[in-house]
Amino acid sequence: MGSKKVDSVKEELIELNEKLHKKLLVNENFYKQLMQKGFAYHQCLLVSLFPDSSNTYCGKLIRQDGSVFEFDIDLDSAEYSSWEDVTGSFRELYERNKVGKPWLKDVVAYDLFYELKH
Repeated sequence: MGSKKVDSVKEELIELNEKLHKKLLVNENFYKQLMQKGFAYHQCLLVSLFPDSSNTYCGKLIRQDGSVFEFDIDLDSAEYSSWEDVTGSFRELYERNKVGKPWLKDVVAYDLFYELKH
């Protein structure tokens, strides 16, 4: 059962990230802010993305170096955007759940990121 769940989450993440890499998510300001913060979006793995209002999006992204960030991007004003490095807590969650709950989105995303890097 776990394998089907893992495959389903993996497919969802692959589809989301194909859109990210082709710049089909949100608008140009989203990508501009990612690049301004040092994210090579085509080498990152987007874990989640949710609209927070008409011009803000929050989510989680694994940066090209493996660091994990939670963000709240204001598309109109970059100074209102926030970025938090959550690498430590993300890795703890991964280690706690990789065996017992391998279908969790964060676990699948972390495995997929390293699978695609090599």
